[in-house]
Amino acid sequence: MTVTKYDPEKWLETAVRGIKDYAEEGFHKSIRDNNLQPAGGQVYEIIMEYPTTELITRLIPLNKTIIHFEIDDIDDRIMGFGEGVFRENYDEIARQLEPQGAGEHRINFDVGVWASDRTGGVTARLRAYQTLRNLFMGPLAINALRDATDNNDGVLEILDFTGGRFFPDAINDIPLHRLVNCTMIVRCFSRTPRSVQIPTIEDIFVIPELVIDDHLQLPMGVVPKDEISATENATVT
Repeated sequence: MTVTKYDPEKWLETAVRGIKDYAEEGFHKSIRDNNLQPAGGQVYEIIMEYPTTELITRLIPLNKTIIHFEIDDIDDRIMGFGEGVFRENYDEIARQLEPQGAGEHRINFDVGVWASDRTGGVTARLRAYQTLRNLFMGPLAINALRDATDNNDGVLEILDFTGGRFFPDAINDIPLHRLVNCTMIVRCFSRTPRSVQIPTIEDIFVIPELVIDDHLQLPMGVVPKDEISATENATVT
């Protein structure tokens, strides 16, 4: 299973896909079959939205424990000075600048677990929560997500993973064992694509034939600067 690498020019798209792939890989490896091979894909389903009642109703009775990540809020912060240019990108061939802007983004995710009696009930919810903490909480998890999404051009960084409350629910009289009030904050940095081209002034040309004539006659009443200095320094005898 390949985790989507982070692309700062497609920051939101690759951030969401990277987290989904990272979670799928982690949950897949969290359970082993009789041959000690990863089998979590048969037990868990990762979705990047809050499951609507219509969706849950279609899936009831659940055959897999659902883990959801829903974007709750995004805190966008512009980087750069003046006109917001973060990098100028000078093109020596075209002799143009291709400026790029940059930003910091803190993405707040609502995280939840949906388990049914068929998927393992309370025990399935406990195992899912344990796996979430292993994947997204603490220094080891922070480094693991960074390494998984690193493309030598930016990474995803976990700032916080907190909360979590077990909540009994039911849809169509079918009991559900849920995890609610769990929040994760991920930070990433972006830059705008190269799109605007600005011409630059390359050289200042001097015409060799253009010289100042030393014998140029000045208009009447204009005294050369060197003669003024000489007069001021003269001694009256």
